[in-house]
Amino acid sequence: MLAVLAALLLAVGLAACGGGGDSSGSTTTEATAPKQGEGQSSAGAAKNGEEGKSNSGEERSGGSASDFIPKHHSDSGGGSARFKVKGGDNSVQEFGEEAGSSEFEAAAAIVHDFLDARAEGNWAAVCTYMSKATIESLETIAAQSKQGKHLSCGAILAGLINPAAKQQIKAEAEKADVRALRVEGEQAFVIYTNESTVLAMPMANEGGKWKVTSLAGMPLN
Repeated sequence: MLAVLAALLLAVGLAACGGGGDSSGSTTTEATAPKQGEGQSSAGAAKNGEEGKSNSGEERSGGSASDFIPKHHSDSGGGSARFKVKGGDNSVQEFGEEAGSSEFEAAAAIVHDFLDARAEGNWAAVCTYMSKATIESLETIAAQSKQGKHLSCGAILAGLINPAAKQQIKAEAEKADVRALRVEGEQAFVIYTNESTVLAMPMANEGGKWKVTSLAGMPLN
């Protein structure tokens, strides 16, 4: 899981938090409290430090999850059969069984909300559509660096985004067209298109609700 997440970070233009300074375009998160100024009491410094962490966390996560307003999307559907590749790897296209319309619509809405929140940079909202296991893996990766320890899921994602990928992320959200949902037990794949690209988003059912288990769709063509 950790290796897959790390690879996907790079695939969507994200870069893992580093320990030192970085002169590249990527943003690095910091979890350190403000330094104590001259004449400031230890109690005051601690209070300001906590406020700094709280405010920094909210800013880094792109605001509150409640600020995100889901959009309406129309999807083509049609099933996964059309995306099978003759002589190719069709493990996703043939995974489990084709889902019914209600389950398809529920999973499609989650994927769209995930992509839209990601496009808006509302990382706190993005995390609400991710599975618990995925969030825990992301936090494990972040904890390997000094700056990434003790940060929320949203703050971690905000610190990972590469500004150069923003346009690509927005375009994917705008053009995403969900075509199929393949389900087997508590696992599933949403197959969607983005212009000429076919992608698959792995999903997991948690408490009767579908959650994404990846930071980006995986190309199938």
